[in-house]
Amino acid sequence: MSKARLKKEISTFSGEQLIELILSAYDSSKEAKSYFEFFLNPDVDTLLEKKKEAISKEARRSKWGTSKARISRIKAEIKFVEGLGVGAEYVGKLRFFAIRELVMLEKYINYTNAFVGSIDKMVGEHLEYMAKNGMLLRAVEDFNNIIINNPDAGTERFRRHLHALVGNSIHDLRTKYGIVV
Repeated sequence: MSKARLKKEISTFSGEQLIELILSAYDSSKEAKSYFEFFLNPDVDTLLEKKKEAISKEARRSKWGTSKARISRIKAEIKFVEGLGVGAEYVGKLRFFAIRELVMLEKYINYTNAFVGSIDKMVGEHLEYMAKNGMLLRAVEDFNNIIINNPDAGTERFRRHLHALVGNSIHDLRTKYGIVV
């Protein structure tokens, strides 16, 4: 159903029917409940802490030393926060937290090549998101802090890989958006 059709349908509801619809949506899913709770008490910091816990829990999923984390679940947590309209700064913080968490765990959990490819894609998406929102320099500083200044973040090989990836992504963003870093 399209948004326009939904709006047309809802406009015919009485006040009582709208209340019932909202309560039904509240009871129907965890995401709807989270949305309404945030709507009634918009505490961004508490929301981010909850989402960071969920991302951290997902990132730590493993079996016999191999990661079983699902990038799709991590991205869903980020997308939910983004959908609430909390602002690019908060979404950027959560995006970087997810990447940082995965980088930090790489030293202890084996990642498949496909999983590393998913992390690479997340890094590129994060840098592009930050560039579009005028925060690319901050993103580069964040990456430098974990890649260059933190020897505990992943293996040396993985940090070198990310360093090259960030450099290539910045080059691509310069070409695409004419950004100077």
